[in-house]
Amino acid sequence: MSFSLLLKAAPAIQIHVATAFLALLLGAYLLIAPKGTKTHRMLGRIWIGVMVVTSLSSFFIHSLRLYFGFSPIHILSVMTLIGSWQAVVAARAGRIAEHRRHVGNLYSLALLTAGAFTLLPGRLMHKLLFGEGQGQVHLLAIGMLLVVVALFQWWLRQGGQRHKA
Repeated sequence: MSFSLLLKAAPAIQIHVATAFLALLLGAYLLIAPKGTKTHRMLGRIWIGVMVVTSLSSFFIHSLRLYFGFSPIHILSVMTLIGSWQAVVAARAGRIAEHRRHVGNLYSLALLTAGAFTLLPGRLMHKLLFGEGQGQVHLLAIGMLLVVVALFQWWLRQGGQRHKA
């Protein structure tokens, strides 16, 4: 593991990684902590802000130039911006089940699934966490993360943690 690769990366990548990591941790806390509290609402606003910054910073990252300098992953960035807006609108309108669905999808798809794909060989996060080597263990780690995402999506569909307002 070498953080020097991250320190040498472009500022947009550094911002993207830092905010994605913060969103991952803060989002995990929000998903397990009591819902409807002042703390939940305050941290939720911060989390949405961090998700928006993470998404916007991705538009300045062009390592996979497939379509006019962008890649299919940028579609996920657009969807994250839309999903963030929908989560806020649903919460403000008191549509908590809808809010929970949007937030769960943002967490599992925009953070966990996208994060799993950053671990593919040749990508910066793969090099940062696993080094330059190619091996089955790396692919196993990615597969396990995708299984966690699938289990998380199943948990959300079963109702997840109920709203406690």
